[in-house]
Amino acid sequence: MSISRSAGSQAGWALIVEGVSSARVEAHRLHQLLTKVLKLVESSPEREHLYQVAGDLIVEFPKRLELLSQELDATSYALSVMGTDHLKERLPITLRNKVDETVEGAPAFGAPMMRQTTDRVLKRYMAKRVAERHLGRG
Repeated sequence: MSISRSAGSQAGWALIVEGVSSARVEAHRLHQLLTKVLKLVESSPEREHLYQVAGDLIVEFPKRLELLSQELDATSYALSVMGTDHLKERLPITLRNKVDETVEGAPAFGAPMMRQTTDRVLKRYMAKRVAERHLGRG
């Protein structure tokens, strides 16, 4: 592979990684907004009316956000696997060893926390709705 072609693929890979990272940040911001909306809906005196007119949106949005997060996870994983060899080859052995030693045994971070929060809010709402209907209040 020529140097210019190699540089082009490196730039292309970096551009894709940047796009996925930006999309992940936006998904996180959407999650924060969703959490606020669900809290407002749940505390509203017009909660029942809101569910009557927009219940499908209130229930479906968290599901779609979860699917978006899964797609971003899959794409991030693919990029990390594809980039591993490429990036390893570019690092001097001392820096590569430093990175490997630092990352080895490090706890996982990031995405699961967001997913758990969305699931928890949705499950709590659904359980409450079922209980209210069972008690004849819904």
